[in-house]
Amino acid sequence: MGVSWMGVQTAVVAIPRRYEALAYIIERIVQTGISPSYDEIADRLGVRKTRARELVDQLIAEGLVERPLGKQRSFRVRDVSGSRNILVEVLNRLGWTDAVPLGELEQPRTHERLSMLPPFAHLPSVD
Repeated sequence: MGVSWMGVQTAVVAIPRRYEALAYIIERIVQTGISPSYDEIADRLGVRKTRARELVDQLIAEGLVERPLGKQRSFRVRDVSGSRNILVEVLNRLGWTDAVPLGELEQPRTHERLSMLPPFAHLPSVD
């Protein structure tokens, strides 16, 4: 089954919900320094709290996330770079591409550093 966009038929590839949860967990830890609660994951993904708990349990079973014992709101991503690789792979399957780094960018030049145009040897007559 596909979707038509601007007259072009495209395939629909779903991101596994557990990876959406993983992306949100990483995002929240980076932004705030703490992991999200089940309620926050559920709100973000538009699912019930029990479904959010199931998704996190799948991530734990997959070895991507761990939940320290006795702590309700404390998920830890075990391998952030490995998790990012999984997310990049999923996005690539969806047709997204990785941005190419721009490399060293030059600072803007002041008018003193701009290259000079060569002087005109001959100006044509306007008559």
